[in-house]
Amino acid sequence: MNFQLSIKQFADIIAVDSISSDSDFIVNGVVYDTRRIFDGNGKVFFALQGRYRDGIAFVEEAYQKEIRVFVLYKLPEVLHHDAAYLKVDEPLNALIKLASWHRRQFKIPVIAIIGTHGKTTIKEWLATLLKQKYQLVKSPKSYNSKLGVALSVLGLHKEAEIAVFEASLTHEGDGALFKELIKPTHSIVGHVGDKYNENFASNMDKVKEYTEFLKDSKVVFSADIKAETFITNKQELIKIISEDETREIGLSQKLKAENAAISKRVASYFEIAIPNAFSFSDVAMRLETFDGINDSLIINDTYSLDIDSLEAALQHQRSVAKSKRRVLFLPKDLEQTPHQQLKDLIDRFQPIDCHYLDSLDIDPEIIQNSVVLVKGNQGAFMNRIAHYLKLKHHRTKINVDLSALRKNIHLLKDQLPENTMSLVMVKANAYGTGIIKTASFVEGLGVDYLGVAYTDEGVALRKSGVVCPILVMSPGPDDFQDCISYDLEPSIFSLQLLDDFIKVLILKNRVGFPIHLKIDSGMHRLGISPEDIPSFIDILNSQPEFYLKGVYSHFSESDNTEERSFTKSQLQVFESSCATIASYVPYPFIKHIANSAAIINYPEACLDMVRMGLVVYGITPNIELSQKLQPVIEWRSEVVQIKTLKRGDSIGYNRSFIADATMEIAVIPVGYGDGYRRSLGAGKGYVFIEGVKCKTLGNICMDMLMVDITGKGILEGTPVEIIGKNQTLANFAAQLDTIPYEVLTSLSSRVHRNYIVH
Repeated sequence: MNFQLSIKQFADIIAVDSISSDSDFIVNGVVYDTRRIFDGNGKVFFALQGRYRDGIAFVEEAYQKEIRVFVLYKLPEVLHHDAAYLKVDEPLNALIKLASWHRRQFKIPVIAIIGTHGKTTIKEWLATLLKQKYQLVKSPKSYNSKLGVALSVLGLHKEAEIAVFEASLTHEGDGALFKELIKPTHSIVGHVGDKYNENFASNMDKVKEYTEFLKDSKVVFSADIKAETFITNKQELIKIISEDETREIGLSQKLKAENAAISKRVASYFEIAIPNAFSFSDVAMRLETFDGINDSLIINDTYSLDIDSLEAALQHQRSVAKSKRRVLFLPKDLEQTPHQQLKDLIDRFQPIDCHYLDSLDIDPEIIQNSVVLVKGNQGAFMNRIAHYLKLKHHRTKINVDLSALRKNIHLLKDQLPENTMSLVMVKANAYGTGIIKTASFVEGLGVDYLGVAYTDEGVALRKSGVVCPILVMSPGPDDFQDCISYDLEPSIFSLQLLDDFIKVLILKNRVGFPIHLKIDSGMHRLGISPEDIPSFIDILNSQPEFYLKGVYSHFSESDNTEERSFTKSQLQVFESSCATIASYVPYPFIKHIANSAAIINYPEACLDMVRMGLVVYGITPNIELSQKLQPVIEWRSEVVQIKTLKRGDSIGYNRSFIADATMEIAVIPVGYGDGYRRSLGAGKGYVFIEGVKCKTLGNICMDMLMVDITGKGILEGTPVEIIGKNQTLANFAAQLDTIPYEVLTSLSSRVHRNYIVH
């Protein structure tokens, strides 16, 4: 951003309803997230209304960070005389108006990329090519929403010679809005599939949005035949893909080949010579996090090294690190050719220990107990450094997609009544994803509670820096000391357990400690019976050591929509119990009974809070919901050796498989010690290698399994998918005649977890 606007000029641009101050300020930049405010001078804070957080709640924090101009839909409770408060109907719309005004100040080629798939890949490949000749501005990462596009456009600066922005047309009206915001001179239509169809009344309505967006573009590039229906006679349509182009690029996957061909053709249109060595490699639009040596945590972001991506990575590092020391590794050549913008950016994130590397000779003490960001470009060297620092080099790994987890939680939250709180369960090592990193990430999403099964899980979370309320579902008398010391809210499921807890509270001289009372509404597992409520009330009224924070119960079969009577009877018992308690308790308490399935199948049960479990990890028996959820877990390995067997050769322990002809087998370093059960041997189980299904042979070993790859042309080192796109977690569980819960909680801790944010 390079504007310098007076308050009056700024107010006129965004159509302010009222200004609460006569102070004269100069505005030169915008912020919307207080975590990204380093120097508030000259910045304006847009108090955006999110689905789960209201920017009004962060106005005071922004003021403390030197922000003095605020755009908001209502005034905050505290007003400062030295600040200006600009009231608008919708802050996001005001930000879009500012971005539209800013776009009109530039007379340069602006390339827009639309479509349902491949936008970010095309943008990154094309940007890499265009940067050889032009000063480029592009969308950071996958910034293709209204907010993302507005922020991308505001990134235009006076040195810019060309820009590339992506936009996602997902609803009615998006075509006109994004066209006005981006004002593309050239457009690229990537693959247009069925994604977002549910948001349009008909396919023609979706076509109208694409047509509206494209109608002012001088040139449209596309590999999708549907693009012919989107354009008018005013425009030139350049069709990209042909069999020859796909073959020339040498990529086997059709969509990937199309994206590469588009990038190549558009770059040629702008007179870019394609280097012979240029590689259309997979775009790593994500931050990969894994455990490192010397108690470190490594963040690997070694795809690109522009200022925008570095800033995003530094922000992520700081949010992950919390109070831990932060270390930044950059390529050595950046130190030899210092860049003032880079220096200024690093200074903003102090304290940070920055090192410039050109070898693997790294003193391990440098990264002791720290969060390390390894940043680089497309070259492999910095990526080698990141993996050199990895604690475990087991070829088998579990990828945990935290961005998918976030989207699933938001999807569930969208189903909730207004003001209903959310609790996310992270018991059993967060369903195999890793409790510390997963829970820390979930806390940052603004959930109201975390839930664990046992007290030691809650203690581990507190020691890791988690501060939000934590409900312990199954505490025992020996756990109460830790519950008190670490501010964990215990579930009380019997009067005897309550008595034990009160005794500990008396010894610790504590009063008013929160508990959640569990009611047995019909599951007959844990919980007091409704008949015991009067006795509980007597204890509550006579013992000041505790107070009632919540009352809850468990549904037995809320995923059953064929026979609803039992679940409804449980809800009736629970609500009746809560009403009885409320008649004796003079303050409000949290009522919660709805689990994941009940949120969808029994919305009337959501009450004050819901408990989200396996569904946020991407698993549900609900067919409609399952199509919207994103898988969080991916389990992968690789082929470590290939062997050719002759007729009569045997495989593995007990020679349980004998080859009846010449064949090829692949050895994969995963076994029942990792969670790949022994019962999946002898062809019952299978993996996917390069998208091809390969059945197991012989017995599964503790650390190895063997599969048939005869005639498939597979090489050593080829990636192997155990759970992923070809074989879902639900399919894998079906092979084992079990449920996804058991699969996830059986994944061995020795299998390395990578955490992905994109």
